[in-house]
Amino acid sequence: MPIAFPRERDREPFAWGLSGPHPAEVWERFSPRYEAQLERLARILTDMGFDPWVGGAGSEDGEYVRAPYGESDRIVFFHHLEDPADARFIAALSDAELRQWIKSTWLDASQDAP
Repeated sequence: MPIAFPRERDREPFAWGLSGPHPAEVWERFSPRYEAQLERLARILTDMGFDPWVGGAGSEDGEYVRAPYGESDRIVFFHHLEDPADARFIAALSDAELRQWIKSTWLDASQDAP
């Protein structure tokens, strides 16, 4: 099922806590920056033939995007969203760089697997 935006806010805890009274950082679920980043990532993954969905809300490691590729569950994109380093990494990439990173890390690398 596609991710619907805007997402409904839930009552699950934040994996890393909050930097202030309200979500504001790119790694804080439901902050405007976080939601924009998630929407961009989901759009690009979908455009590339992946089927993204979000899981892990409220877990110790936080939310993640998991995305099977095409008809096969074998090639799967997986990336944590609430980890500050992971969130900053994605935020620093342009759309073209993000596409290239997904291709080289998740698609090309999967062709090397037995």
